[in-house]
Amino acid sequence: MKKKLLLGVFTAGAIAGGLLSTKAFAQVEGEISPEEEMRLVQEFNKMLAEGVNPGEIWYEVGKEAIKKYHLDKCDLGLGPGVFKGAAAQLPRYFADAGKVMDLETRVGWCLQKYAGMTQDQVLKFVRQCWGKSGNCMSEYDGIIMYLTMESNGHKINVNLKDPHVKKMFEMGKQVYYTRLGPWDFNCATCHAGKKEVRIRATRLWSADRPGEAGGAVSIFPKYLVRWGMPMSMHYRYAECIRQMRWPEFIPHSDLGVALSTYMYGLANGTEIKAPGIGR
Repeated sequence: MKKKLLLGVFTAGAIAGGLLSTKAFAQVEGEISPEEEMRLVQEFNKMLAEGVNPGEIWYEVGKEAIKKYHLDKCDLGLGPGVFKGAAAQLPRYFADAGKVMDLETRVGWCLQKYAGMTQDQVLKFVRQCWGKSGNCMSEYDGIIMYLTMESNGHKINVNLKDPHVKKMFEMGKQVYYTRLGPWDFNCATCHAGKKEVRIRATRLWSADRPGEAGGAVSIFPKYLVRWGMPMSMHYRYAECIRQMRWPEFIPHSDLGVALSTYMYGLANGTEIKAPGIGR
């Protein structure tokens, strides 16, 4: 039955790189009419009222993919194959990799180590559904969904006392408030400050309002009704960075880890409730 359902800038190189082409994302990020937006709002509200979240289907996809790609050997910080609560303590420093990693970066590392993928193959795997809509079913999205949902009910607990993690947290904060690109935007343009900011009907969360960073990151991956599929945190970074006209975001880069460390560090104490749902 489940299977039927499944079928039914940071581095100089990054700063110097070219801007991400908007062509690949035109389909999913194009302007929508007021009528279409209202339809999406109604569909979204109906799902919320009924307690329906199609994003949970990806949990089953991920459960199978974990075995397929030998990720049961992957150590997320609590021991090989120990996934309950593991995502809640990420990002963290991993001695075997010699660096701080968030969930997605660690999964990429494990795909290379245990599934024999090259770095390029991992990036292709990650981006399989990027720029697409219409219920694109990505095994990578499933893996991230499964591992995150295994931490549902656990509180985010990033160890900011670890000097490696603290350093990455400060770097993430610097990136968050650094203005770049032709529009001189930064993450804080939309997500900082005490004053409420909206884009059309959407109220934007702020890193400067207590609890809001936690409320934002604790529900990722997030199922988007307009796309018919979930969005991982690194995909969210890529979209924000593209919209700001910054240099192209590379999944699993130090930039992504820095942003994750900063935002999840701010979110310490917030209970994970994935997947979220949005228009």
